[in-house]
Amino acid sequence: MSSDRGRGFTLLEMLVAITLLAVMAVIGWRALDSMTRTRERLVDHDKRLDTLKVLYGQFQSDCEHLTLPALLQASPVELAQNQILMVRDRRDAGSPPAWQVVSYRLDGNTVVRAASRPAMSRNEVQNAIQSMRQTAATTGVQLRPLLPDAEQLSARVWVEPSGWLTDTGRIRAALQQGSAAAAVGASDAQPGLDLVAKTVAIRAVELTVLARMGDGDVPRQFQKICTTGL
Repeated sequence: MSSDRGRGFTLLEMLVAITLLAVMAVIGWRALDSMTRTRERLVDHDKRLDTLKVLYGQFQSDCEHLTLPALLQASPVELAQNQILMVRDRRDAGSPPAWQVVSYRLDGNTVVRAASRPAMSRNEVQNAIQSMRQTAATTGVQLRPLLPDAEQLSARVWVEPSGWLTDTGRIRAALQQGSAAAAVGASDAQPGLDLVAKTVAIRAVELTVLARMGDGDVPRQFQKICTTGL
């Protein structure tokens, strides 16, 4: 009589075992790959949130130091397609006037902040603004990339008492009309600059960015409203 104790695995049993191991390996690899991709997406999303916070913080700082229209004798904010120009007040206490023109613009698919050299006169401010209008101009300008994968940038300005305005011409007109109204009754020696600063000013600036927070994500709209303190 023959014994079955020494009999090995048949070819069919080996094939079944190998097939089961292969299926388990594929399932395990897919689970591990999914976990790795999910982790990478979360890490990338967190990085993009950090860059968005940096953009918000820098924009808030520029808004808080926005110069007075009466001091500049012009509008300190200018809006264009995918760009916003602002004039910062860089004066120290007891020092002569000093300004800096900053720009938030869309350079390709990246939101970039550009900053000019300090300007000591209104003519220098106007020259800086003229240069910053040209997105290709980089001479004497500090460029800082802030937010990648952006598709659109827009802004609007709250002018007291006109409300939200999205056109540079209307912003200038609102400031001029308010200045003319505030100057009524003012003395010739002081043409109502103090009165204008209190009653006609840019109270807030809103920045809107359309950007993706990850590869394959649908573009989402992000808004930052900052008060100027004027």
